[in-house]
Amino acid sequence: MNLLLADLHKFVGYSGGIEHVLSRMAFAMKGKGYHVSVVMADEREGAPFYPFPKDCHFYNLFHMAGMKPVRLGSLGKGLREITRLFSKSGARERNYKMLSAASPQMERVLALEKPDVIISFREPTGRLLLNEIQTAIPVISMMHSDPDEIFSHSPKGEKAALAKSARIQVLMPAFIQKAKSYLSYDHFVYIPNAVNIPDISVNSGAIRKTHTITQVGRLTGRTKRQHLLVEAFSLLAKDFPDWNVELWGDTYDTAYVTAVKTLIRKKGLTDRVFLKGTTKDMRKIWNHTDIFAFPSFHEGFGMALAEAMGVGIPAVGYRSCPAVNELIHDGEDGYLTADGAAPFAEALRKLMEDADRRTAFGKKAKEHMKPFAPDVVWDEWDRLIREVLRSGD
Repeated sequence: MNLLLADLHKFVGYSGGIEHVLSRMAFAMKGKGYHVSVVMADEREGAPFYPFPKDCHFYNLFHMAGMKPVRLGSLGKGLREITRLFSKSGARERNYKMLSAASPQMERVLALEKPDVIISFREPTGRLLLNEIQTAIPVISMMHSDPDEIFSHSPKGEKAALAKSARIQVLMPAFIQKAKSYLSYDHFVYIPNAVNIPDISVNSGAIRKTHTITQVGRLTGRTKRQHLLVEAFSLLAKDFPDWNVELWGDTYDTAYVTAVKTLIRKKGLTDRVFLKGTTKDMRKIWNHTDIFAFPSFHEGFGMALAEAMGVGIPAVGYRSCPAVNELIHDGEDGYLTADGAAPFAEALRKLMEDADRRTAFGKKAKEHMKPFAPDVVWDEWDRLIREVLRSGD
């Protein structure tokens, strides 16, 4: 069976969560006997940050062999960003119009690979396939974020395309009802992310010379909000001189990174809070982590959060954050707090001052993440793909 994974987004050196899911799905589906091909889109030429199976056919839609390269152009990008200041949906519409220039290249990929099913990783990708090209191949559309975040700024054409999907997959049970409030559609299905939990058990209550609060995620103020963790820790640092903070993640948002560095200096925490960049060795990070802090505004799932909890690390997040408020069980495996730095700090304090509580919460966290084990999740995807083929959708 031929399976095409499609994510028309940059990928060269880009360590995004969706790209990570795509890579892991490619390996998992190959292991189940599918012939897997992948199509992405980047104006740069180069290798993806995350690997794919050796026999996986990989296409960069903007640099297709034998076809003219697709260039988005600085003028188009500039107009998109100016439009974003006034209308996020307008900016997405401009972005899609630039992306639609690659329709011939996408049609070429479909002709070469002849997929039985396509899995679309982003809404503009599905729109290109279902509206622009009008493919008859079944498309399963993935929704990697909270429906409120996706649909509140979604152009009309994007919603119309999604409604043509054979199935729409969401990451949390609560997201189905949310999505239905925006889209008249009856074929939603809940499948969570597969969490590749390292085969280790962290004792967060262990005696250490230095304790560590860890946050993992690209540094961005719009979603991850690392500055709130810095502010919260500044309220605790004097009381806990043997604790530090590590921020791991991509630093491509240079303006926000500069703001976070400035905040760290302003709070006198340059020797206590560290920006660590990216890594592929998560085991090393988890082994010295005592608390996982996740001050996100919104999440579709929270892969790093689930992985941290899966190895036995208690977590702190905001009660108002979608997905996070379903992964963390307040008072059992971590804490959900009211918005703001002060409530976040108090939740951290409860864990920082009580090693036995960290150990107990960590054990519960590990148990609660078992339903997201890869063998469970990839079996669900296999059943869904086969169901779509049987139904003829």
